[in-house]
Amino acid sequence: MTIEMLPAGFGDCLLVSCPVGRRVWRMLVDTGPDETYPALRRRLSQLPVAKDGRRHIDLFVVTHIDHDHIGGAKLLMEDKGLALTFGDIWFNAPRTPRAKGVAEGQFLATILGASPINLPWNEAWSGDPVSTPAKGGGVQLGARNLPVLTLLSPSPGELKDLYKVWAKELERLRLRQRDLPKIVPSTRGLRTTALEVMAGSKTPEDRSVPNGSSIAFLLEHKGVSALFGADAFPGVLCQAIQSVIERRGLTGPLSIDVMKLSHHGSRANTTNGLLTVVRAKHYLCSTDNSYFKHPDEEAMARVILNSDTPILWFNYDTPKNRYWDSPELKSTYRYRANYPARTGEGVTVSL
Repeated sequence: MTIEMLPAGFGDCLLVSCPVGRRVWRMLVDTGPDETYPALRRRLSQLPVAKDGRRHIDLFVVTHIDHDHIGGAKLLMEDKGLALTFGDIWFNAPRTPRAKGVAEGQFLATILGASPINLPWNEAWSGDPVSTPAKGGGVQLGARNLPVLTLLSPSPGELKDLYKVWAKELERLRLRQRDLPKIVPSTRGLRTTALEVMAGSKTPEDRSVPNGSSIAFLLEHKGVSALFGADAFPGVLCQAIQSVIERRGLTGPLSIDVMKLSHHGSRANTTNGLLTVVRAKHYLCSTDNSYFKHPDEEAMARVILNSDTPILWFNYDTPKNRYWDSPELKSTYRYRANYPARTGEGVTVSL
């Protein structure tokens, strides 16, 4: 499995590749905001062209309708030059739109629902919303020799909450509004505050309705596993992961290879509770630190302290992200940190 964490500003855009027989199965997770679409386009233009002259994405997951995840979707759908085809597209929009407009979410819903190019929409779910039961979650999908996906979020309750404010959220997308955090990020330095203190800080959990509706899942293929958390709520992920542990007859936390940190390393989503039910070797943090100033110190401290010699991956080489490259910290807490080799490239994790 290869996971490319593309430069997506303060958002997410990941391209996953898995060998399947003589071909490669590919999944695109989100597009980042519209301003970073050129980077996504450059990468997709490098995909091999089939005999029919088209490039294929087996699964395109639009995790939720925040601009930093869906902003480039309209550009992607309109980009005829890429000649893309899709096996399936997961996106949770009401079948009957509650509002009209030109926002990305509304545009994508219209395209997927009634476009003459007949794009697939939630076909793996028979056209229904992508969701997992509120209790005993973990819907597993897969076919012979193909990657297996276990859905962890959202539950029907989170989707119900989203649809109540669908029109409002679409208008926010149209205006490209962003909710700035109510709590000012900490300005204390790592050299003066122990990671144990940061990790143990009491912090509020995420309550954003769009974030709660995030499509989050576990991807497994040929012995390799990766959790894509989107911006999902930690409580929802905890419950679903615990269900997977029980269903598989495991003890202790679920051990995986990769965890894409929810909400770009926000302290409101990366909690000690979540990190007690799942442990990874590699942790991916997708952010250029703009707007929300992620990742939060508390979140990264929790990752480091709850893991055994973890490897951190950042898709931007910024002063804030480089903070975690301190030789003293890495030696004391036994972890590693990786950054892009060149500006504008992102990072690639090969497993």
